[in-house]
Amino acid sequence: MNIINDFKNLSLDLKKRFLENNSSINKEKFFNHKKEFVLDVDMHSQDVLREISIKYHRNSFFVSEEMNNYRELDFNEEKIVIVDPLDGTHNFLHKLPIWGFSYTVFSKSKIPTESYISLPMQDVLIIYKDKKIFYLNIESDFEKEIFLKVSDNNLSQMMVAFDNQFYKKPDEMKNNFLLVVDNSFTTRISGSALFDIAMLIIGKLDVRIWHDVEIYDVAPLFAFFQGFNGLLNLKNGNAASLEDKSLIASTSDKVYEQLKRVGLSQDL
Repeated sequence: MNIINDFKNLSLDLKKRFLENNSSINKEKFFNHKKEFVLDVDMHSQDVLREISIKYHRNSFFVSEEMNNYRELDFNEEKIVIVDPLDGTHNFLHKLPIWGFSYTVFSKSKIPTESYISLPMQDVLIIYKDKKIFYLNIESDFEKEIFLKVSDNNLSQMMVAFDNQFYKKPDEMKNNFLLVVDNSFTTRISGSALFDIAMLIIGKLDVRIWHDVEIYDVAPLFAFFQGFNGLLNLKNGNAASLEDKSLIASTSDKVYEQLKRVGLSQDL
């Protein structure tokens, strides 16, 4: 067995649970009086990913959304594994097949060394390792190397994905969403940051915007966009850091300045 097979097995397990409607609400959590759910399948996926980290990245500091230890993140650790065990929990709960999980490894110097994104319902596993990106099918042996491609599109030609959690920063997000609707080709809100990241990597999306994000949501971006100038701080346009809460990711180096010109709110 190897780590890819273990991720494929977890992917098939989660897909089976989804199709069989085999999950229940484990607990509820609140943000600004807004209810969010944690499912049994979130916890199951987290447990399996934890086992994988022990198997392949022993002695790493394991960080997960449902463990709530991402606020204690210390990059002085020799090796850190950051996972999102189920991104798109509410989609999963409502039988919308747009969800997945991620697993990203960082060295002490905050450099990502490996990252894995699984979208079980799309039969897609995307891997960053040895500074290369690979696209695999989960249910077959298909595998190919892929490359991030710089887009020459203007904003008016772009498909832009957006946050769905408007309750976090309602005024700024509503302003920016309407601005994107008016000035881009089209917009999407999928309910899964991970799905959107995968679509960026394989060239199906041009831009993704986050206004208030946690590291587990976007950790894979820092691997797959490493050496690519498309991951920026939304507030100031500087290269994004792991501590940033508002981000824009794009395969175009033009889009940030274009958004600023049409009135992007940076008061975040």
